[in-house]
Amino acid sequence: MENNLELVEQKAAILIDALPYIRDFNQKTIVIEYGCGEWLSGVEEKRLMQDIVLLKSIGMRPIVVHDTRMGMDKFRENKRIAKLLELCGVKAVGICGVDVQTLNMILDNDYIPVIVPNDIDNETEYIDPRDTALEIAEKMQADKLVYLSRYPGIFKDESRSEVYSRLTVPEVEKIKAERHFPEEFGQLVDYGIRAAKAGVNRAHILDGRIRHVLLIEFFSVVGAGTIIISDEGKLYGHELDERREA
Repeated sequence: MENNLELVEQKAAILIDALPYIRDFNQKTIVIEYGCGEWLSGVEEKRLMQDIVLLKSIGMRPIVVHDTRMGMDKFRENKRIAKLLELCGVKAVGICGVDVQTLNMILDNDYIPVIVPNDIDNETEYIDPRDTALEIAEKMQADKLVYLSRYPGIFKDESRSEVYSRLTVPEVEKIKAERHFPEEFGQLVDYGIRAAKAGVNRAHILDGRIRHVLLIEFFSVVGAGTIIISDEGKLYGHELDERREA
């Protein structure tokens, strides 16, 4: 009985710690670029969808943009991901391309939009979902643009044991000039810089293979990846409180 009570108390403490984050994120639009699907099992993918639904349940407004695995039908994949979200207890709808008016209507009607970059007119073309996610984040004035990838963030040094939790654009550009990033990761960092410069409050680079990575990133002090912001003026209320308490 005592052990059960301790476990309940620990869970209650986690919820209390998350309250300032929930307050600051309420009704904020977040664009999630789901680019890690090929590295997830079916169980892991379902768990990630449950976490996205949880974000919606506490007042955030998620938009999911996804890539399509090689050899799979883009539009069928779009419907599949929307269905996975609906199985977690929300309304979701798959749409094609970027249409701000449609997105706002979908969000206002309590649905999660699931977006494939292509439409019927350019079905055979490759459109990078990272570009689409950035465009949507800019046009929707999103608070967050999240890149779920296979990269945990920007490492502090060559030992690759710890990532920076938060960096400003000038700090990221300095690190990028001093180091050699793998091409794919360098592109991801550039997307984060472009997003911050374009007015998106912050860009997150996360390893989507980490269990509950979105929840850890959004609702804990340490986080799970690297946040890119334009400058320190973009800090949330709870981050300013943490600074004063430090």
